[in-house]
Amino acid sequence: MNQKRSAKIQKAIDEGRLIPHEEVMKRFSKKDREEIDQKVRYLRASMELRRLRQEVNYSQEALAKKMNVKRSFIARIESGMQNVTLETLYRIADAMGKEFHFAFK
Repeated sequence: MNQKRSAKIQKAIDEGRLIPHEEVMKRFSKKDREEIDQKVRYLRASMELRRLRQEVNYSQEALAKKMNVKRSFIARIESGMQNVTLETLYRIADAMGKEFHFAFK
């Protein structure tokens, strides 16, 4: 996963002020890297759900009420601590007046 780096970041790496992500990941065992990758996937998804909630101007409490769940459930989803089902994703979308679509790439 080698993405283009900004000149500023590349300069910091070249000067030894930053360590590239790839270099850091090499220090972990394969099992640890897989666990980190899984957590990253959850966090990206949770960040997207939080962004969407904020975009529609809902608090966690308001979304929870619309879904008939506790606010802590929404908080756990948004922190990446709660694994969600497809049904939950559809319910979140419905509560926010959105459609949920998923795709394999």
